[in-house]
Amino acid sequence: MKKHSTLIAFICAFTLHLVLGALLLLGVDFSLPKEKPKAAIINAAVINQKVFDDLASRKEEKKRAEQREKERLRKEQERIQQEKIAREKAAKEKVEKLAREKAAKEKAEKLAREKAAREKAEKLAREKAAKEKAEKLAREKAAQEKAEKLAREKAAKEKAEKLAREKAAKEKAEKLAREKAAREKAEKLAREKAARKKAEKLAREKAAQEKERRRQAELDKLMEAEFAEEFSSAQSAKQLSEIARYKTLIQNKISRNWQIDPDMNGKSCTLAIRLAPDGLVLSVKRSRGDNKLCASAKRAAFKAKTLPIPSDPEIAPQFRDFDITLEPDL
Repeated sequence: MKKHSTLIAFICAFTLHLVLGALLLLGVDFSLPKEKPKAAIINAAVINQKVFDDLASRKEEKKRAEQREKERLRKEQERIQQEKIAREKAAKEKVEKLAREKAAKEKAEKLAREKAAREKAEKLAREKAAKEKAEKLAREKAAQEKAEKLAREKAAKEKAEKLAREKAAKEKAEKLAREKAAREKAEKLAREKAARKKAEKLAREKAAQEKERRRQAELDKLMEAEFAEEFSSAQSAKQLSEIARYKTLIQNKISRNWQIDPDMNGKSCTLAIRLAPDGLVLSVKRSRGDNKLCASAKRAAFKAKTLPIPSDPEIAPQFRDFDITLEPDL
């Protein structure tokens, strides 16, 4: 726009110069000068000076005119620029206004849409809540009816089960009573039978014990007789003491009940024996010797049950608690 204004100003100034040059040319006389008197020459010089002054004046006027034109063109440019700025400002304000209006419209439309959507959502929520409430009421009603039905069925079932349990309990009680009577009868018969068996067993054991006691007594008598015979024949010069005699009798009685293995040959065992006043074996303990041999001898001593003791009151106490050494005779 500035270049265009400058070009217009240049054209205007150039045109003005052409017009002034033409006027000057029209005012000049191009015909050959005629011989005139001297006074005429002076006048011509005056006229030429006037022309130059006029030219200078016109030139100055032209310069002022150019200045005015430049000023006018500047002002025109400023006016055009201001108008342009004003138009741009107006356009910008219009655009901004349109933008604001558009934004306001869009905002209003958005708010309207949001309001409509919110109202629609609220309506749907209310409808959904109403539907859910109706469904909930329907479910609760159905559940209540089902619960009542189940309760009735349960009550009927429990009543039937109660009657069945009572019947079963009655039948079971009757059965248990019959079984108890039968069991008590069987137990009574079993006790009576066991009592008879026990009595028979005790009688047999008592008879066996009595038989064993008589056998042991007979053996003791025989042993004493044999020992007396052996003792009298073997010890003609010297008599054994009463203690040695009864220890030998005790050893012989234990040996009769002793089960000896061949691997016990050459071994010995010393037992600590305690007897009752009547010779009953109260306790037997190993003092020293082979463990296996002592265990076998201990069983033999308990199996003998009673051992011979002297009748002499001075010697008999020595056989209440004494040690005896045994050696197997294979």
